[in-house]
Amino acid sequence: MSIKDNRIKLLVIICGICLIIFVVFYFIFGRETNAEPNIEEEELLLEPVIEDVPVVEEEVKVILVDIKGAVHNEGVFEVQEGMRVKDVVLMAGGFTEEAEHVQVNLAERVQDEMVIYVPRIGEEITIGTSGHSQKDEGKVSLNKGTQAELETLSGIGPSKAAAIISYREEHGPFKQLEDLLEVSGIGEKSFEKIKDQIKLN
Repeated sequence: MSIKDNRIKLLVIICGICLIIFVVFYFIFGRETNAEPNIEEEELLLEPVIEDVPVVEEEVKVILVDIKGAVHNEGVFEVQEGMRVKDVVLMAGGFTEEAEHVQVNLAERVQDEMVIYVPRIGEEITIGTSGHSQKDEGKVSLNKGTQAELETLSGIGPSKAAAIISYREEHGPFKQLEDLLEVSGIGEKSFEKIKDQIKLN
């Protein structure tokens, strides 16, 4: 065999080895590159992560209200703060036939230790639905007073009267007279001037 034939044979062997290496690399790496993506993995990656947000439950305050007079079941009832007089009347079994219910403000919000008195027809009463006696007559109600009524208080002009109304609409009824100090524009001096001229209801 001549040297030329040996070179040709060697070249064929080298080409064959290169071809085998190429085929092996294609099957090993080419398939991994062209493999279809794992759909489940992609969905997991695309799904938004939703964190558990703690739910804060507002505490419902329970208060005591005393209802008397022309209702079927007089007594002290546990009610939720913010309920109305009409709700307590229903809890007490409703009005009796002799009730003078037109004198009762059914829309009034109840408060702790409140006395609701339902008069009978022809009865003259000295206690209103809020449980305050006649000594409060002539005073301006913080929770019910109108803009004009509030402006009659010493040192309370249109802006301060409007601030009082805005405060009770935002925060609910005043629980005590001192809560008036929380209203913007009303300080200790202003409060001292009007504390004997005001009532809660």
